[in-house]
Amino acid sequence: MRRCVLGFILLAFLFGIVVPNKTLAQQSDSSYDLIVVGATFSGIAAAINAAKFGHSVALVEEYPHIGGLMTGGLSYTDFLSFEVLGGTFKNYIQRVEQYYIHKYGANAQQVQDAHKGIHAEPHVTLRIFREMLEEYPNITVLLQHRLDKVFLEDSMGKLKKIASVTMINLIDDSLLNISGQRFIDATYEGDLAALAGVGFTVGRESREQYGEIFAGKIFFQDGKILLGSTGEKDKKVQGYNFRIIMSNDPDNRKLIEKPVNYKRGNFSPLSEVLTSGKVSRVFSEDRDGIFRIQMLPNQKSDMNDIKNSPVRMALLGKNYEYPEGSPEVRKRIIREHKEHNLGMLYFVQNDPSMPEKFKKEARKWGLAKDEFTDNDNFPYRLYIREARRIIGKHILKEQDVRLQSNSIRSVLQEDAIAIGDYALNCHGESPPGSLYAHLTEGDFSFRPAPFQIPYGVLVPREIDNLLVSVAVSATHVGFTGIRLEPTWTALGQAAGLAAHQSLEKNVVFAELNVNNLQQLLHAEKAKTIYISDVETDSRFFKSAQYFGTKGFFHNLVNLDTIDFKPAKRTFGLQYFEAHPYHEMEPEKLMDKGLASQWIDLLNLKADKLQKANKLYENKLTRGEFLVELFDIINP
Repeated sequence: MRRCVLGFILLAFLFGIVVPNKTLAQQSDSSYDLIVVGATFSGIAAAINAAKFGHSVALVEEYPHIGGLMTGGLSYTDFLSFEVLGGTFKNYIQRVEQYYIHKYGANAQQVQDAHKGIHAEPHVTLRIFREMLEEYPNITVLLQHRLDKVFLEDSMGKLKKIASVTMINLIDDSLLNISGQRFIDATYEGDLAALAGVGFTVGRESREQYGEIFAGKIFFQDGKILLGSTGEKDKKVQGYNFRIIMSNDPDNRKLIEKPVNYKRGNFSPLSEVLTSGKVSRVFSEDRDGIFRIQMLPNQKSDMNDIKNSPVRMALLGKNYEYPEGSPEVRKRIIREHKEHNLGMLYFVQNDPSMPEKFKKEARKWGLAKDEFTDNDNFPYRLYIREARRIIGKHILKEQDVRLQSNSIRSVLQEDAIAIGDYALNCHGESPPGSLYAHLTEGDFSFRPAPFQIPYGVLVPREIDNLLVSVAVSATHVGFTGIRLEPTWTALGQAAGLAAHQSLEKNVVFAELNVNNLQQLLHAEKAKTIYISDVETDSRFFKSAQYFGTKGFFHNLVNLDTIDFKPAKRTFGLQYFEAHPYHEMEPEKLMDKGLASQWIDLLNLKADKLQKANKLYENKLTRGEFLVELFDIINP
């Protein structure tokens, strides 16, 4: 591993966390076009999408493994309908499906349990991520390197830019300094952005600040906001827990051993809850248990917290220090969550106070022996649902995901670079109290229509050459709808392609031509608007995405003529069929009125307007019309 020059080390320690000194900043061990901090899937997507255009990339990760939560326990991915998936994430699930088909056969149970590749065992995802990165030799992966300092310099007399970063090699405590032209923060915590001096928020905004219904202190039940919901702001963040991979295969099951620092009294409420009948099972695929079963191939489950369960995996209220905490503070909080989650499992499998039928049920499950084999079969990563959120060029709020006036679609974002399809969903901020003994404060859930995410959420206000793809610019409420691996991955892909175009055109991120970025995203099969009947392999895909993002489909459906019915669940799981009334109907014959309406939205110059108006004479379908219109606008 490269080591820093001794003189640089001594000088660097004389400075603060952010060092605005050009001379020091240039004394680096290596230089790259792009440095991505955080090998989450968002960071991997950013690295891959920049590297495929020939740029040199350093992918820096504090942990011993790449992949973040996707290889660290979270294997039951969160989104609502398959039509939201595109680009790098869709490529990943296609690889997953092919892996299981190749290993077990097309009709195997493992292929069925992978559900088109969305459910993969962690070791399978780790293998695929490694393969994806190995396809690009211009990506250098630096594992077990913790970010330590950021060196800044002036950027064209306006904002600052990052010149280089210093990292601690956690194996031998040596320092490594690397310089880069562009940087992406893909950490769950927003550590690079914070060290660079980017403004950020931790906790909840008040209801008054942005007028968000779900903001601030809130009690929510059965679709209603209850009395006592003051909407006041605070520094609380929603609960964390581990996503524990367990198996009910007797040959691959390891029962839970007594954890270090186990205190039986901490878990006595478990037996009280089970004997009282408040829940009917220990493990459940529904909401009537304590641990949520989320099945994976090979008789495994990604065990998760159940919202508003009487006893929670999420250690509510014990994580408030984590987002801005030192490495030591974070390590303590991670340890406490591990002891809590293992303690719960040990108690239900072994404690004499447990009713025998529940104890017998619990002992059917154990840690999967073939997962996390270098970590006592326990997940590598704590599920950080929310930490810092930067304050960027656009702050995504609750209003951004609600319906546009007189439309079945969410608010149009013409600078969209990704889409989301999930509920505004929070696992709670504080444990139940005296007001509602059965209700977690801060828990809410509201499902909007699929929504667009604008480019500005990636762009800090203070640094010219930095994008942030995970700890993005959003309110607490807005963030609850995008804090999902498929969405973060889409944002990472957009950041990586933005880095490529920024380098190619020699422009800062804030001045990037978003229209050109969108077209590159579409060429790479990424989505900027939700269209339920035009997939990435369609010949209409690029033109449909382009014009959909211009607003062509927002008034395609007359609200007075529809009988709206929610989408039905698919696979019997949390996923749904396509969101209703989000079709384009590409094979439908184009009519003159719609053609004129679409052309009017473009404000074309005379020569292009004349060509566009003639298209209707060709008796085209909607899809064909958009393809030819695209060629007129982008010759």
